[in-house]
Amino acid sequence: MNGRIIFYIALAFFSILYVILSPQPPFPGKLILKAVPIWMIAAHVFLSLKDRKGRLLFVGVLFGSAGDVVLSTDYPLSFVIGLGLFLVGHIFYILSFAHQWEFKAWKIAPAAAVLALSTSLSIALTPYLNGLTIPVYAYVFVISLMVVFAIFRNPPSPAVWIGGVLFLLSDAIIALREFMKMEIPYRAILIMSTYYLAQILIGEGSIQDNRTQKR
Repeated sequence: MNGRIIFYIALAFFSILYVILSPQPPFPGKLILKAVPIWMIAAHVFLSLKDRKGRLLFVGVLFGSAGDVVLSTDYPLSFVIGLGLFLVGHIFYILSFAHQWEFKAWKIAPAAAVLALSTSLSIALTPYLNGLTIPVYAYVFVISLMVVFAIFRNPPSPAVWIGGVLFLLSDAIIALREFMKMEIPYRAILIMSTYYLAQILIGEGSIQDNRTQKR
């Protein structure tokens, strides 16, 4: 069994383990366990993609991990700070994807669908945002732009843009619960499973695209 297979087995193990445990109350080491899959993705991106777009992607994953950790705490302003860290992470994703931008007419439809979804989400949330209107609007705009840039990447693999869509879906579930107090069955499992899968598809999809282009 080579190292790559062992890595993917370990990544799947830690991701599934935390998804299963995510609805449980806090316990010693839970926060570290939550971060381990993302740190593994970051390390793999760092070791596999040594060009500029790879380094930008690596920094984006780290900001996402930091935002995830902050959002898991009960400190004052943790939501706003975590949101800001994720926003910065998405900006780094955009900068990474911009290196592979290629316009194709057929991609306008999925990009428009993403923008329509994010706009509808913003409109639905507006009455509930209170003093967080500008930060939430800014975040929705940036993550939507990240997905659009992922869609218009040059490599043909759909993994990265599917990951971007899942990232948007994960954050939409958080927003519906946080602001509209909507009861969503298996909310914690849905949030973490879509979030982990999003980061895995973005990171590993980018690595696979790079390998394919070198052949």
